[in-house]
Amino acid sequence: MHVQILDIDYITTDDGPVLRIFGKSKDGKAVCIFYHGFLPYFYAEGLGRYEKELRAEPCEKGVVGEGKKRLYRITLKNPADTPVWREKLRQEGIKSYEADILFKYRFMADLGLSGFGWVEVSGDPVQTKIVPLSCIKAKKLVPVEIDENVELKKLAFDIECISETGNVPDPKKDPVILISMAFSPPFQGKTALVLSTRQGRGVEFCRDEKVMLETFLKILRDFDPDILTGYNCNNFDLPYLLDRMAKYGIKAYFGRCDQKPATARKVGTRYRITLPGRIVADTYEIVKKDFLLQRYDLDFVGKTLLGEGKKEILRLKKIREYWRGDDERFSRLVEYSRFDSILALKLLEKLDLLGKYIALSRVSGILLQDALEGGESQRIENFLLREFNKRGYVLPCKPEGEYRTEGLEGGEVLEPVKGLHTNVAVFDFKSMYPSIIKAFNICPTTLDPNGEIETPSGARFLSPEKREGIIPKIVERLMKERQEVKKKLKAEENEEKRRVLDAKQWALKILANAFYGYFGYSRSRLFNLEIANAITSCGRDIILKSKKKVEELYGFRVIYGDTDSLFVEIPEKDLKRIFEIGERVAKELTQRLPKGIELEFEKVFIRFLPLTKKRYAGLAVVPKGDGWEEKIETKGIETVRRDWCPLVEKTLKSVLEILFKKNDIKQAVSCFKEVAEKLLKGEIAISDLIITKTVTKSPKSYAGIQPHIEVIKKIQKRGGEAPGIGDRVGYVIVKGTQNVSKRAEDPAWVEEKRIPIDPQYYIENQLLPPLERLFSALGVSKSELLGNGRQAGLMDILNGQKPDGFICLTCSRWWPRPPLIGRCECGGELAFSNGVKEIRLT
Repeated sequence: MHVQILDIDYITTDDGPVLRIFGKSKDGKAVCIFYHGFLPYFYAEGLGRYEKELRAEPCEKGVVGEGKKRLYRITLKNPADTPVWREKLRQEGIKSYEADILFKYRFMADLGLSGFGWVEVSGDPVQTKIVPLSCIKAKKLVPVEIDENVELKKLAFDIECISETGNVPDPKKDPVILISMAFSPPFQGKTALVLSTRQGRGVEFCRDEKVMLETFLKILRDFDPDILTGYNCNNFDLPYLLDRMAKYGIKAYFGRCDQKPATARKVGTRYRITLPGRIVADTYEIVKKDFLLQRYDLDFVGKTLLGEGKKEILRLKKIREYWRGDDERFSRLVEYSRFDSILALKLLEKLDLLGKYIALSRVSGILLQDALEGGESQRIENFLLREFNKRGYVLPCKPEGEYRTEGLEGGEVLEPVKGLHTNVAVFDFKSMYPSIIKAFNICPTTLDPNGEIETPSGARFLSPEKREGIIPKIVERLMKERQEVKKKLKAEENEEKRRVLDAKQWALKILANAFYGYFGYSRSRLFNLEIANAITSCGRDIILKSKKKVEELYGFRVIYGDTDSLFVEIPEKDLKRIFEIGERVAKELTQRLPKGIELEFEKVFIRFLPLTKKRYAGLAVVPKGDGWEEKIETKGIETVRRDWCPLVEKTLKSVLEILFKKNDIKQAVSCFKEVAEKLLKGEIAISDLIITKTVTKSPKSYAGIQPHIEVIKKIQKRGGEAPGIGDRVGYVIVKGTQNVSKRAEDPAWVEEKRIPIDPQYYIENQLLPPLERLFSALGVSKSELLGNGRQAGLMDILNGQKPDGFICLTCSRWWPRPPLIGRCECGGELAFSNGVKEIRLT
């Protein structure tokens, strides 16, 4: 039988641990494989006074930085004993190796198993009351190469709760009133259903909350999903349900095992949920990692990514009101909850949110749950454990202590040539850091003060002829495999297979590119600043020498360079000719680089505007059919930021469109001025001025005055329904004499009462910060940008005496400081005011 691995855990028995491999057979059947006889072990340099207590075998293993060494392989009966013995030996002054590897990953590494990889299993069927699945006691278990993935069953859910006090629901006392579910594939002919403790249309009625929780658990087990999902289910819905089940004494067997209930463990500000045999995929967390959006509430995400949003937004007060309301209102609440589940499921499936994480699991070896929740170092370490062990090496335990970055040197970033440039060719060093590792044989196993290869940092490494490094071998294999996958991807026509191949080539790239960062990460097993800095020193040297060659050989000007890229201005008008020159330059320079380092010609910016290091924008072109495809690209210029109102994003995009497509700086300045004028005249829609911020804790817990919290207080004071913890609060800044936070207001209230917006705030604090940076790179000063008027200079201010304020010569309005627009809102000219004196600003 062939089985694809979803999850692995273990149980302990009197005879030792038993590994449980949860997976799916090719025909989609859920299976649990029991594997007996594998015992936990680790290595140590000695046994000390525990020689008679420990089961140990002497062996010779490679130790990084020390070569071959005599060690003891210590085998235990219970995985939980490993940290105990590691600590005992540490107190004896004895160093241990691989004594902090999770038991399931020790097993997977030794047998060559990977998360979402396939195994061929044969054995005897077993009956157990603990795991309600088809179970096999394995006699034979070997990994096999199968590219496709089994069809996964998914269940999305959402809960609604009410609080009698009107506060954020508390799981210790406030009940769950609705549980909605969406199924893929359909369950008993239904794509969705809603459980409710109130009778009504469109619900499955449960007489009380306890029955509803038990019914949910039964449906979960009957449907038997591989993936449990929801929007923010990790940090709200699941922990809440577990607390409510505990109140009623219900065993929370959410997984595929009647021995281990689901657990919710808090790690930092987040919960980590464990369900044996199933995977929890929180769509909120995945979307937040993979997409840069202005907001991450479900309605905004659905509209932005799928074009589907909620019909109405219900906050806590409305949920309570609809729950107690008439049948029509109750039905609206039911549909609101049902749609939350459906939308969460659609996000997971239509955006293929799991695809690349499944590929990461298969390539690195870690389980999908860890690929979704873990970091880069976990993927690398699991991968390295296998590779080093294959070659007779053991890895050290992770270093203790705080994370630090002192002494870590980065890549070369050239100072940009300011101004708006035309026809800039972009060259990339293909997989620069992995290629450097391979070209210079950089590895902990080759680092040697007498090595034949010297890097610009001074670190030396043995030549491949003397000893080929383990890391260079790994990197070469990953890069070669990626190229093969990309070739298959190019030829493949089946859309599903294309998605799988594309995810795989992405995962291989991520893994290959992670080694430099891993060496520079102070908590990694192979942390080594000398190696990390050797890699970046080679990169800097290659960038600087390539820049010099471009200027010397071709007479072209290098406008900018960043780590692994060069931006070269080519004095040629014909685009086709520029592309030909670009290809030739890349080919010729590659021949002059160290073997294995390749320069690629990527694209052309027909307009290119560098602002500062790491910040630029341009109009890129690539061939498409018989013509060219244009696209505005930015880096480090945030066209989307959650603390900016929509007006900033719209204005930035308009200005960039004018600059790059019309090549007109004057019109771009006019565009900004027109927006500022409309602000002053009150002609900008309120919806374009709303700033949003998330409520992360109780309003009373905030220190100082925060604008979004002030808005909540005002809404509560007016008897309205205020946003709660986890909600995003929208606000606008209105005119007034108080500080900005006190002038934050509810947009609906502002529209209803026709309260004037503070245009100066939006010009000074929203529009100017990003746009001033953009225009300054074009030589446009703030005073030019703001039109007539300027800020007071030292010579202007009454021979060194500070003015009391500023007076409008038209309407006589007094200003405590000159507005950045340079004149009064009425358009009148401003004059300094100092006692009885008035001095004109312009």
